[in-house]
Amino acid sequence: MAGIILACVVAVTTHAQSHASEKPQTDTSADLLGKPAPSFVVLTLDGRQVSLADYKGKALIVNFWATWCGNCKLEMPWLAQLREQYVSQGFEVVGIVTDGATEQKVRQIADKYGVKYPVLRCNHKTAQAYGGLPYLPESFYIDKTGKVVLEAADASSKEEVEANIRKLLGLGAK
Repeated sequence: MAGIILACVVAVTTHAQSHASEKPQTDTSADLLGKPAPSFVVLTLDGRQVSLADYKGKALIVNFWATWCGNCKLEMPWLAQLREQYVSQGFEVVGIVTDGATEQKVRQIADKYGVKYPVLRCNHKTAQAYGGLPYLPESFYIDKTGKVVLEAADASSKEEVEANIRKLLGLGAK
């Protein structure tokens, strides 16, 4: 019995070590950080076209999420509240849903979490331009000049998101 347990531990450890140095095919933060945000044209839930250019001159979070993603739902109310708090200072959030959920399901989730910011549908070209989106949620902080200044994968904390927004707006620490 001890031999079987030892064999399992060795196998798991070897597997973990062999994958520990692997990175996703694209390293988003290294590829986009400090560069102009990739342009995109996507559709709203009701079929209108929206592009990154529509937000020119605004500080922006482009937040990629999915209806099945628990951490996405965790940070949605934070993004909604912080968007309302800072919108008058030239800040906006754009949520881009990455799965093929129905319009009804997407709207239901957005309503549940108080989302009043635009929710758009992702397409393959946009996902690839933003590094393939290996993790969700994934947010790109874009300054008023259109440059990516921060990339954040997974939900951190509302305080950290707010600190990042304040930096994006040049407001300093709270």
